[in-house]
Amino acid sequence: MPTCNAIAFVADFVIGVGIALVTYGLLRRNMQTLLDNLIEIPGGAAFYLRAFLLVLVAVALEKVITGVHMKPEAHFMEYVWAVAGDLSGVFGNLFVVLLVYLGLITVLVAVLRPRHGK
Repeated sequence: MPTCNAIAFVADFVIGVGIALVTYGLLRRNMQTLLDNLIEIPGGAAFYLRAFLLVLVAVALEKVITGVHMKPEAHFMEYVWAVAGDLSGVFGNLFVVLLVYLGLITVLVAVLRPRHGK
């Protein structure tokens, strides 16, 4: 029979990686269009999108991979709060990654945008 710590870890892991994948899914199509219009290097847009996905998943895993370590006599709600605390860190880290990536894309748009009047 699995322990409550193992169940909490699996829930933490699935939800954390799921949040990263949902974030990527929400941004991928528009980001693909933007990068395709900016980057003329073959495979450049795919590289930036894959790097973005890897960073999102790595950041989510960084917070949840340590697992939940509670005493055996802990109540159910203590596990819920432990998972929620880890997910709070996932959201915080994803927010920072999105801000940094937004800065990178803003620089790319400013430098590589097509010049009008050429």
